[in-house]
Amino acid sequence: MGQDGASAAPPQATANTGDLAALARNAKAQKTAHAKKVFTDDDMEGTAGPLPRMKMDGADNGDEVVAVIAKYKASHTPEQTEQAVREWYDRYDEMLVATIQENREMQSVGSVNLSNANELCQQSQDYEKCQSRQLAEARGSRADSNRMTKNFALMNRIQNTFRKVRSGLQMNYLNYSWFRIQNNAINGDDL
Repeated sequence: MGQDGASAAPPQATANTGDLAALARNAKAQKTAHAKKVFTDDDMEGTAGPLPRMKMDGADNGDEVVAVIAKYKASHTPEQTEQAVREWYDRYDEMLVATIQENREMQSVGSVNLSNANELCQQSQDYEKCQSRQLAEARGSRADSNRMTKNFALMNRIQNTFRKVRSGLQMNYLNYSWFRIQNNAINGDDL
């Protein structure tokens, strides 16, 4: 075994093939990277604050959140109101950013893995190994695609609810410059 824990290449392998195999192993290892934090209902309960949690299933509850903010505003200082809205916003903005980042990483690693697999197959003389590698990449790609589809649904839910709440805030004369909606586009512009 070498220092990196990988077994040494067979003596008949060329240096170039060894380099490509190392690249493929590294790309495959990176593929298992996921978001830094997985959010659960328990996480949301622990920091609910005075505003209702965002509904992730069924009809969105943006109007309900706005109504609670308006009621809260009537009996609290502007600073307290802003703090309550900021805590609510930060919780879901963090979730949105983590989900966007996870999709970007899956797209990046997936394209590197596909490229490496194709290059290794072209240089390999072992058809069965090549076919096995391509099937494994296809399975991984389908799993990533399913995960990305779920992530896009979550991103859309958060972004749409944020739009509704931001509009409701403006109607209640609450304009917060920090209330920005992250975009899932590569350039990262806000909505």
